[in-house]
Amino acid sequence: MAHTFTLNSEAIKREFSVYVVIASNDVEIDLYVGKTGDNREGCNPIISRCGNHFSYNKIHSQVRNKIPDHENKEYTYVFDHFGAYTEDEHQRKQLVDQINEMERFLNQEINELSKEFELCVLHNPYSGKYGVNASERNKRAAFRTQENTNRINAIVNTVREILVNKSR
Repeated sequence: MAHTFTLNSEAIKREFSVYVVIASNDVEIDLYVGKTGDNREGCNPIISRCGNHFSYNKIHSQVRNKIPDHENKEYTYVFDHFGAYTEDEHQRKQLVDQINEMERFLNQEINELSKEFELCVLHNPYSGKYGVNASERNKRAAFRTQENTNRINAIVNTVREILVNKSR
């Protein structure tokens, strides 16, 4: 039997991105929130990150590590970009800080969404257990612009639509 695998052209761009992995079968739905470009020196396309999720290197394979029956699921990735990779270190640091905040924001929103669906689990909920000072809170809040909030909401709404369809 032949199988297909389709890549959206956005999935191969070298951009700072956040994403939600939806892993499902007929019984349950597993969710995972992640990002690309979170280190200071590089930023791989989201498709590279997707492949790493199923690596046999336990450091990179968060989805495979968290979902024991990962080979028995179908996967959908919902994502958006928040800036192209740049060689300029100052700009890149800003983009890394922004993508880190966008992941926290998306994770919090997806955690709330997952509670609306039976047999739906977010495997890496943001704990927020480490306190941050007022200066850092303000810095993080500045990244939650109306445009970025709209983009996060679009991801959440798309995930919601997929979950509703899978829950039928």
